[in-house]
Parts: sequence; C-alpha cells; structure tokens
Amino acid sequence: MSIFASRVTKVIELPFDAPQTVTIQKLAGRHLQKAHEADQFATVEGLKRMGGVAFQRELAALGDDAKREALVAQQQADPMNGYDVYVLLTHGIKSWSYGVPVSPEAIEDLDEEAVAFLAREILQLSKPGLFLTADERQAAQKNG
Repeated sequence: MSIFASRVTKVIELPFDAPQTVTIQKLAGRHLQKAHEADQFATVEGLKRMGGVAFQRELAALGDDAKREALVAQQQADPMNGYDVYVLLTHGIKSWSYGVPVSPEAIEDLDEEAVAFLAREILQLSKPGLFLTADERQAAQKNG
C-alpha cells in the first residue's frame, strides 16, 4: 500500500448495473477533511433553516430521552455520518465504464443508490478502520 492516496485504487463492479464498473481511489487526508467540513457546514446550515438552537431545544423537550439517545447512538455508529458524499465522490471516482466522462456534473446526475454505494466504497477504501465491528477493532488492537 502506498503512502500516496492517489496510487491506491480499486475497480468496483456495480451490483445494480452489471457489467458496469467504477474505478475509485483512496482519498488524501485533505479530501477527507473537506468532506468532513462540508458535512458539518451543511448540518449547521440545516439546523439554522429549521430554527436554530430554539428548534433543537423544542425537539429535545418533546422526546423520550432513551429513544433520543438510541437514535444518536445509531447515527454515530454509521461510518458515513460526518462525511459529505458528493465531496467523497468528486475526489474518489477516477473513471468508469460509462460513455460519459467523470465530471462534477455527471457525479451530481448519479441516482441515490449509486451515490450511497460508491461513497461508502470510497470511504471504506480510505478509512477501513471506520467499518470494523467492535470485536474486529478489539482484535486489531491486540494484534497491533
């Protein structure tokens, strides 16, 4: 494995559009940072649009604490949470077998299934540790 992210690539077969393939690359640290920042900014902007802190307090007052904590835990367990998928796709897709060149416009034209699938594959190639189960993480720590 290379220390240069752009040299770590993987050809992905699309299970929902055989025999098409997409070549992805591991993301550089700065691209992961951009994806994380874009997600944070979008989250804050979305919260502002819904009423800001006052809206957040109203929601907190309505719900069951245990349910809310379970939902938060569920969100935190998803490795994709915290990363903007379009930043992941823009920097992570190298090429594809379609007759359309890879471009920001073409990436924005992808359907929801393709976006979710490819973004997950790119993040998993870039940060495989995020996708380990608790048992796998513990075993890796013992072996490391």
